[in-house]
Amino acid sequence: MSLFFPTRNRPLLFLLLVWLAAGSVGARETPFEESGGNKTPTYAETMTWCEDLAARSEILSFGSFGTSPQGRTLPVMVADLDGRFEASEHQLREDRVVLLVEACIHAGESCGKDAGMLLLRDLAEDQALARRLLARTTLVFVPIFNVDGHERFGPHNRINQNGPEEMGWRVTAQNLNLNRDFLKADTPEMQAWLGLFNSWDPDFFVDIHSTDGADYQYTLTYGLEVRGNMDPGLSAWTRDYRDAMEKAMPEDGHLIAPYVSFKDWHDPRSGLQAGVMGPRFSQGYAAIRNRPGLLIETHMLKPYPVRVDATRAMLVNTLEWLVSEGPSLRRAVATADARTASASFRADPFPLTFRGTDEAEPFVFLGVEYEKVTSPVTGGDWFRYFSDQPVTMDLEFFQTVVPERTAQLPEAYLVPAEWTLIIDRLQWHGVAFSRLAEPTTLAVRTWRLEDPTWRQRSYEGHHPVEFSSTEIKETRAFPAGSVLVDMNQPLARVVAHLLEPAGPDALVRWDYLDAIFERVEYVESYVIEDMIAVMVQEDPGLLEKLAAKKAADPRFAANPWAIRTWFYQQTPYYDARVGIYPVGCLDDREVVKNLRFQ
Repeated sequence: MSLFFPTRNRPLLFLLLVWLAAGSVGARETPFEESGGNKTPTYAETMTWCEDLAARSEILSFGSFGTSPQGRTLPVMVADLDGRFEASEHQLREDRVVLLVEACIHAGESCGKDAGMLLLRDLAEDQALARRLLARTTLVFVPIFNVDGHERFGPHNRINQNGPEEMGWRVTAQNLNLNRDFLKADTPEMQAWLGLFNSWDPDFFVDIHSTDGADYQYTLTYGLEVRGNMDPGLSAWTRDYRDAMEKAMPEDGHLIAPYVSFKDWHDPRSGLQAGVMGPRFSQGYAAIRNRPGLLIETHMLKPYPVRVDATRAMLVNTLEWLVSEGPSLRRAVATADARTASASFRADPFPLTFRGTDEAEPFVFLGVEYEKVTSPVTGGDWFRYFSDQPVTMDLEFFQTVVPERTAQLPEAYLVPAEWTLIIDRLQWHGVAFSRLAEPTTLAVRTWRLEDPTWRQRSYEGHHPVEFSSTEIKETRAFPAGSVLVDMNQPLARVVAHLLEPAGPDALVRWDYLDAIFERVEYVESYVIEDMIAVMVQEDPGLLEKLAAKKAADPRFAANPWAIRTWFYQQTPYYDARVGIYPVGCLDDREVVKNLRFQ
């Protein structure tokens, strides 16, 4: 049963929840239900409740997949009709689709936790429901991902959100946002999550949030990667899934729509826009793993019980779809993995980023009436929404994208042994690689990165860097133990996003490789000035080049040290390795085949 209540009917909602709980004879109530739908449980309450439920059910298992920086266990529940609760038991199974669902990655957005607990309780106590939803599926559920942030528990953590009474905090104890960390994997929590993902190798992934933003009629908005950053077959399968959810959810009493932003912030009539999510985000990361990823964003202004019920309905409908369409999903995933590992995949330009176009299509948007107001205090414009005045708007939806930055993928990447930070992340993502058995000198393709500019304010504990790049070819000596990453593997998309400098979340852009931009040897003025006199005498053409550079750059012309450095760069003493990207590309398959590995 699914319930849908308008925002204004909270007294009716509370009475009906109490009536439903009282009429559920013998049911194990969740803490959410015990509170009348007003509260979400603490970490300790959640752990105790989940452990107790699993102990009383033959189809549920409760365990851990890691430990947080503050020492808390990262919990995971597994629901399987056959009682096969270990990932290793599913690696050779063809009769099950694995659905991985995570909640509380932003721990103040807790509806996924409560919806998942309700669903697990129902599966444990309703055999018919369990047989229907788990006939061809195994559910792996993470009730709280951001466990440390969850325990920064209080009533004032989500200023834009309508309930519950108390909730957790958005970021981790290290003040990092886990939903910006899927590719760079800074946090211990994400490193543990990648281990969970690698071991279960899920076929479908769900990440549950509550949104901020404007007011509208939809209970839930969703994000799905169907615009070009996923294999075409998987994109087609995902569009079919989307269409099925668009039909099923309103039948359950919940209006849904794509997760969009407005062309002008908070102003729906300016038009809707949507694009491709980068690999730092959950569904963007799932896409480069060749897995459909669903982002659930319940509407923060709807009553908390309505948001929980909508989330539970979306999970139930997803499980039902996977029971029916799981075999076709597994075929699509297998095809995508095989193509990603193929030579034909590497032959085509690989899109790393996308940009929107001016192409729009009509969209009927179920909004609410609003007005633009100028504040007498701040002087700024803002939008006042009237939730009790629904309105239908005929809008333009801008969601067509085209590739922006692309890469020509190599046959393999070579990572020098000393760059352990890169190698660690390859391991955490489950990337297959080999190590050179002996020092090897190879001709490689790489880049010279110049004109670095760092973001002034810290972002996720980093100062991301922008730069210009020039592709170069050079012969380079790689020490024994250097890592060769053969692109003939299903994780080639992940590898490309980690190692291609043009990638939006490439490790070099997250300032991990800043040392390559540093010049560590310098020249004194009394040395270079004497050298300059000799240099211009031996090569008068240097003065013409200098004059041209001065004319093109007045700031350079007025800076004696810049001029001295320019002359220093003309000498063999200058470090020609400054800005050289340490990762090399091998474009010849025969060279890869002939290397010797440990």
